[in-house]
Amino acid sequence: MMLSTPRARSFSSIEVHSRHGGRRHVSCVASSSSHESSSSHPHAVVSFSRRDTLSLGSSLIASSGLLLGKADEAYAAYGNAPGAGGAGGAAATGDASAIKFNTFYGAATSPVNYGGVGGTTKAKARYSFDYPATFTEDTVGKVDKGTKGIDCRFVGPSGERIFVISLLNEGMDSQGFNLKDPQKALSSLTNSDTVVQDLVLNAKDIKSSTSSHAGIEFLDFNVPSTQRLLVSIGLQEARIFAIFITASERAYARNPAMYQKVQETFRSYALPGGK
Repeated sequence: MMLSTPRARSFSSIEVHSRHGGRRHVSCVASSSSHESSSSHPHAVVSFSRRDTLSLGSSLIASSGLLLGKADEAYAAYGNAPGAGGAGGAAATGDASAIKFNTFYGAATSPVNYGGVGGTTKAKARYSFDYPATFTEDTVGKVDKGTKGIDCRFVGPSGERIFVISLLNEGMDSQGFNLKDPQKALSSLTNSDTVVQDLVLNAKDIKSSTSSHAGIEFLDFNVPSTQRLLVSIGLQEARIFAIFITASERAYARNPAMYQKVQETFRSYALPGGK
């Protein structure tokens, strides 16, 4: 007895046929890859019952899930996986504990000192804050430092920005800058950045509160707008210290606690040696 060798088939398309006898059939058109003449049996049609079709669909969905899982792993490197927060991948429940943070110590140097990165040491710092390890420091140029008072700036993987301004306490009124009027205090500092200025002007709501660290009072703002804006402003030894955090509303919603930690860890310090 001679046994015929089965032909290998590759499925090239799926055809959905109309109902016959109350059942829907799905046919896979298979092309023969044997050496048999294509004129005799060019294609073979395999019909599936509704149960077989559902089983096939479940298999395809499971395979898609595996592929999406790989994509989620790639997104997770920046904390952007579905259900995850910003850098580090913390869940969108407001948990920043899974995120690695670094601490930046700023010197609040004079306008003639610009273009450097890296901050200073803890002993010489005039301010500090924690920032996600995936953020990178951006060089502050002469104009930003000299005319806007920007002392440092960081950029996040999703376009977020963190920057700190340090200014001498003068100019809001005859008594100088103060924190008595939150709205006035915030508006007086928006000239440091046009994006921040637009966010305040287009704000849906401006929520303000106060906090105190080592006897220094801060005004804290949470501003929903075309992007999310977080701000903390403090006064110490005739100098204004303010941190600004901007992020898209989508990025902020993934993990608000990550951005809030940057704001909440902002501190200012007295001049080293009491000078």
